[in-house]
Amino acid sequence: MTLAGKISVSTHYTRSINVERDQSQLDVVKSYVPTSRALRTLQRIVDAFSDDQHPRAWSLIGPYGSGKSAFGIYVRGLLAPADSDLGKAARNSLRSVSPALATAFEQQAQETEGYLPVMVSGSPEPLSQRLVAAMSAAAYLRWGEKPGPKPAIVEKLEEASKQSSIPASVVIDLFDELVSKLERQKGVIRGGVILVIDELGKFLEYEAHHYGANDIYILQALAEYACDSGPSKVLVFALLHQSFEQYAKGLGESLKAEWAKIQGRFEEIPSSSLQSKSCEWFHMLLFRTFLDRTGRLSEKKFLKPPGN
Repeated sequence: MTLAGKISVSTHYTRSINVERDQSQLDVVKSYVPTSRALRTLQRIVDAFSDDQHPRAWSLIGPYGSGKSAFGIYVRGLLAPADSDLGKAARNSLRSVSPALATAFEQQAQETEGYLPVMVSGSPEPLSQRLVAAMSAAAYLRWGEKPGPKPAIVEKLEEASKQSSIPASVVIDLFDELVSKLERQKGVIRGGVILVIDELGKFLEYEAHHYGANDIYILQALAEYACDSGPSKVLVFALLHQSFEQYAKGLGESLKAEWAKIQGRFEEIPSSSLQSKSCEWFHMLLFRTFLDRTGRLSEKKFLKPPGN
């Protein structure tokens, strides 16, 4: 058999990922390669579980194809309910490279009902509208099909999502009410919220060309909310190609400074660190493929990624 017959590349590495469309896709989670640098980022998230002073709002900045969207879905999977197929797949994948981190995420999932995923894909429109629509979808995912009366927030979000204009203050109030439904009930924490805003730059570009929209302040409020959240932890991830102020070109210097200050509310993670060195990523991909196709012989040849 030729070498080409023994090696194949998953199609998940050759197509773009949409965090809304693909958030529940098992194949996306199973095919994610958690490199050494991505593991350090996951450790920051684990630290935020127990340290109230630790940042819980991150901005992942990097070019197209650097792994931002895949990482967002992977973290969503790690925080999925303990008995869900998605959660099990993500944590089993992580356990193969870091048992300690996998255990930390598993414990977080077991102590809650899993984190509620609010996944937003960027588009040239107000952030407020897309965020409320994503919260509405998340609320329905959690309570919509359960028997019995639904929490009032489900209907509130559905009605708000139909509005053509939603003030920033209303968005934050709705977010707060959504989180409150996950708070401690009868001594049990029902879970937290993981908010992933992918392609944030599209919302920022819209904001820059529509003076007075003020949706940028939603980001500031969300970052501050995440740091001050109570028993139900809130984790916020903003994924974009360049820093906030780069999207503010054409605005006055005071507004540019304001945008930069808002970005300062987020802990910045260069997304190249999620993909790590190309040789490491490619090595780990081949390592997995060879294990699947040829077994122990290949395991001896590809046991350790280069540089580890």
